[in-house]
Amino acid sequence: MQNVNVRRALPVHVTWIVGGVLTWILVRLMLKVRLGQNSHTYWAAWQGDWRTEMYDIAPGFPDAFNYAPAFAQAIWPLAQLPWPVFGILWSLASVVALTYLLKPLGWRWVLPLLLCGSQEILSGNIFWVLALVVAFGLGRSATSGALWAVPFLTKVTPALGPLWFAVRREWRPFFASGLTTVVIVAMSYALSPDLWRQWLAFLTDNESSTRQVGWVLLPALIYRLPVAIGLTIWGALTNRTWTVPLAMALATPVTGIAAFTMLAAIPRLGLRAERNTQVEDPRTVEVTGVEAGQPGHDEVGGRSALD
Repeated sequence: MQNVNVRRALPVHVTWIVGGVLTWILVRLMLKVRLGQNSHTYWAAWQGDWRTEMYDIAPGFPDAFNYAPAFAQAIWPLAQLPWPVFGILWSLASVVALTYLLKPLGWRWVLPLLLCGSQEILSGNIFWVLALVVAFGLGRSATSGALWAVPFLTKVTPALGPLWFAVRREWRPFFASGLTTVVIVAMSYALSPDLWRQWLAFLTDNESSTRQVGWVLLPALIYRLPVAIGLTIWGALTNRTWTVPLAMALATPVTGIAAFTMLAAIPRLGLRAERNTQVEDPRTVEVTGVEAGQPGHDEVGGRSALD
């Protein structure tokens, strides 16, 4: 009889159980509300008379569109599709993106962790997009910095990348993040200044809203944001990239379980850090067993970075 490594197998089995239970609960909940609750909001922003109605619904209500007009303009071509097609494509994109981000852990981890992220997939939020941003946005190039325009123009407060760059004095991506955001805003405003006036009025009108939104188990943003900022600064000073997606989840204005989908960026961040270490010191190849063109773990043997 083959011996079972309990220490190695137990975390995967627990993840399967947690993911299965979460998925079962969320499917039952979504069937009562609407599958693709968030992605329907993005699609609905362009339905009807968008010139006057895009920001008519207050935060916390169905189909309330909260993001800057630049995001709406970016998805306009996709929003011309019928709703079911839009919703299916959005969810499929999230599955593909999350699978890519989780793959460095090994295939035996991918499916149970996808189940743990089922709220993101079923609701159609953009946390998978922000996970891609942080996975590729902590490099020292201007391109890495430019990616942070996405959180700036959507959820705003999770845009912690520039803080990471400033603490580490990586000025090229720092200035690229700000410049890219300004250019996108200018182009978007030139296309539709009325939408920007509506959005600013929307933010002003709902600034003091007392409606409870998000996960009640977590404190308000005013308490979470300082923690997120401190975590990012500590991570930047100690070269711990995993702190950024965690801090972004804490800094999300309307937070919940789905916000922690951004933690899916951690495997790719770890893989990139490992490769950077090898470039700086080729002798680490002998320690890690990784060579150019080979995966960062033994996928054939089923072992992963969590073993």
